[in-house]
Amino acid sequence: MIVKGEIMNINKAIRKQKRTYKRFMLSMCFIFVLLPIILMASKTINMFFIVYLVCIEFMITAVLLLRFNEEYIDFKWDGYHISIWCGITKVKFIITCKKVDLVYTNGNGRDFKIIIVTKSRFKNKKIYPVDINFFTKYPYVAQMYTKIKIRDPEQTYFYFIINYGGFRKYVLLNELYKGCEKAVFSDDAIDKIKEYRDCCINPHVYK
Repeated sequence: MIVKGEIMNINKAIRKQKRTYKRFMLSMCFIFVLLPIILMASKTINMFFIVYLVCIEFMITAVLLLRFNEEYIDFKWDGYHISIWCGITKVKFIITCKKVDLVYTNGNGRDFKIIIVTKSRFKNKKIYPVDINFFTKYPYVAQMYTKIKIRDPEQTYFYFIINYGGFRKYVLLNELYKGCEKAVFSDDAIDKIKEYRDCCINPHVYK
């Protein structure tokens, strides 16, 4: 985890994340294939060992799926909409750039969240209406939300949260900043965008 004030090369962190993910998946797949071979080679096959092996294989599969779910994120900006796919089920969010009013980030390092507040649900089942529970969980967002609500008190707002993809969320955040020109970005979100852009423009500074 990157603590406040620590210099980080985001692109380097993304590359390291990809390498670590590939090594993890390959090693787990290797173990998944190797265990049955060891059992057959041992010539001590009985019901106990078979059940034990099935349980281990099941746990390995679950870990692989959980890791894939945590890592997977993809997005595309066509100049008007931003499409975002998240998790193992590839949950899809389609947002109209001009409808996004607020972008807030919570947390640091690879585990930070992007919270997006928009005027339009646009047939997205995973986008929820802003309510009291949302304000309770993210009180700082409530302060920013009040400011945009004053401008348009009759408008209904919706939100969704992106917490997949690790460091690749920095790239998504930068795309949101480029595409959603009318949106208000939190100070922390602006800092993350600057950090990402600085390391792209001056990579030698962050070695």
